[in-house]
Amino acid sequence: MHTRRKFIASVASLAAALLAKPALAQAQPFVVYDDELKNGWQSWSWAKVDLAVPAGGVKPIKVQGDPWSALALHHDAFPTAGYTKLTFAINGGGQGGQTLMVKVMIDGKPVDSNFTIQPKAKTWTQVEVPLKELAAEGKTIDGIAWQGQANAYSPYYITRIQFE
Repeated sequence: MHTRRKFIASVASLAAALLAKPALAQAQPFVVYDDELKNGWQSWSWAKVDLAVPAGGVKPIKVQGDPWSALALHHDAFPTAGYTKLTFAINGGGQGGQTLMVKVMIDGKPVDSNFTIQPKAKTWTQVEVPLKELAAEGKTIDGIAWQGQANAYSPYYITRIQFE
């Protein structure tokens, strides 16, 4: 009788395991830039961009530009499924306060977004941008851009860019 109870318990345990919803697998971060461009990403920028500028223990991208210019990073089209946010560290350089609109690209064209940041002078800030704020949730994208607005802007620095 005892063996039968153990058998029934193990069958019940197995049935519960089979009927349970599988946990959604968390996608590994998709690194865009960390001391250098990674995983097939390329600079297609239309701003003055210097990659891997030594700054303390990191090598960020230095960006400065004319009105409407942008740091634009391109990749072969990929689905954003499994990712919920774009993260990066940014430093406003000596002056800070640059107004930058963060956008994704689909088929090489920027997707309208109202997500704007203004990096602080001489301060590293970790930024998390929900993909839904960029109209990129569940889409297939091929780039990211940080676009200046109507004024030329002083240098800023950006690193540790990834999708999570």
